Amino acid sequence: MRAEYPLALFDLDGTLTDSGAGITGSVRRTLLRMKRPVPPPDVLRRFVGPPAWQSFQQLCAMSPAEADEGIRIFREIYGESGAFDSRVYDGIPALLDSLRRAGAKLAVATSKPRSMAMKVLRHFNLLRRFDTVSAAPEDDHGVGKEELIRPVLAKLKVPAARAVMIGDTRFDAAGARKAGVHFIGVLYGFGTEEELRRAGGRVFARSVEELSSLLIDKS
Repeated sequence: MRAEYPLALFDLDGTLTDSGAGITGSVRRTLLRMKRPVPPPDVLRRFVGPPAWQSFQQLCAMSPAEADEGIRIFREIYGESGAFDSRVYDGIPALLDSLRRAGAKLAVATSKPRSMAMKVLRHFNLLRRFDTVSAAPEDDHGVGKEELIRPVLAKLKVPAARAVMIGDTRFDAAGARKAGVHFIGVLYGFGTEEELRRAGGRVFARSVEELSSLLIDKS
């Protein structure tokens, strides 16, 4: 058994965990508290993945100052209960353990603020499986995924050409392209194949089982 890439970087929401209910529910409660209209479910789902500060502006027509207030309320609500209203996708723990046995280094690269990301990873017993976690700064104003990938490459001393980013949204695909790493788009998350292709994605996994076959040579 051999890892196809010496370093595998995983997005969190929509790749390791199905966090849709916790995020969309927290956004809904945030908007109600702010006395703002709540968009339909298909729009709320678009909050999963990108930095929330950007999403409040783009999807809810908030000003930067209003988005700051939205983030404050969202964090309060999400931190109390929403963060744990999710589940680890079936097969993910076994995949991570197999990758480590196959010799791969593992990292998380997530647009979640670091405090929230660490809380979720600890809660679901995933943190111990990773060599490092690269997360967004606490102000949550949004950094490109490439800015989260590059520090991992430097820290773990792996060339970009020998690393792969695994994620479910166009932000993951675009970040991988800009950082010069390979990309595998997972279609069991919240993005679509069409949007991933537009961002440069060419290799896809429709299930964790398919993802395993792309990451591990079992011959």
